[in-house]
Amino acid sequence: CEDGDVLELSDDGLVASGRVPAGMLYVDGIVGDVGQGVLRDRRVLAEEGVVVVIVTVDTSTGKVLTGPEIITRGWVYAPEAEDLLDEACDAVAVAVEKALAEGVRDPEGLEKDVRRAAGKFVSERTKRRPMIVPVVMEV
Repeated sequence: CEDGDVLELSDDGLVASGRVPAGMLYVDGIVGDVGQGVLRDRRVLAEEGVVVVIVTVDTSTGKVLTGPEIITRGWVYAPEAEDLLDEACDAVAVAVEKALAEGVRDPEGLEKDVRRAAGKFVSERTKRRPMIVPVVMEV
C-alpha cells in the first residue's frame, strides 16, 4: 500500500481499487487552523523559553500558603541559576503580597500581577522575554 492507493473495504475483505493523486504537503502554519497567535507562541517558546510561576493563596484571609515556585524550560538552566530563581521568587512574592494587601482576591487579577512581576524581573536581569505562565491556585 502506498500514499494515494484507494482501498475498498467490504464483507469480502480489503481490495486495492485505484489511485488518487497524493504527495507530500509542507505545513508551515499558513495552511490549516494554526492561527497567528499559535505561531507567535511557538516562536517565543522556541527562542526564549517558558517560565511557569506557581503560587497558592487563601483568598479569604489574603495569605500566601505556598510558593511562589518557578519552573523554567529553555530560559535558564535551573541548577546553574539557583540564585537567579530565588531572586525571581522573591520579586514575585513581593508583588503577590502587595496585591493581596490591596484587596486583590480573584485569581485572574493575581495572575496578572504575577505575570507582570515575573516578566519585569526576567527582562531586566536577563534581557530575554520568555513566555510567562502564572498559575494561581486558591484555597
